[in-house]
Amino acid sequence: MKIRTQIKELELGSVGIIVGYAQAYGGYMGKLIKMGLKPNTEFVVLCNTCEAGAVEILLKKGIIKLSKSEADALCVEDIEESENYYGY
Repeated sequence: MKIRTQIKELELGSVGIIVGYAQAYGGYMGKLIKMGLKPNTEFVVLCNTCEAGAVEILLKKGIIKLSKSEADALCVEDIEESENYYGY
C-alpha cells in the first residue's frame, strides 16, 4: 500500500517517488521543478538527519541536498523494491 508522506519520514536508503507538492509550500514549486524534482521522479534517501533539518537524496542525475522547507514542500510515496524500475 502506498502512503503519501514527507521525505523526512522515510528511512535511510528508502526509495521514494515524488507525487506532488504541499499547498502550504507552493512558493517552492518552481525551484523544485528546476532542480528536477517533478512528479513521478524516483529518488533514494541518503541522509534525513542532516544539519538544520536538511535532507540528501540521490536522483539519476546526482545527489541533491534540500533545505528543511524544500523537503517539506514535497509530497512523496515510499515504493517497494519490486516496483523500482530504475535499479537504485
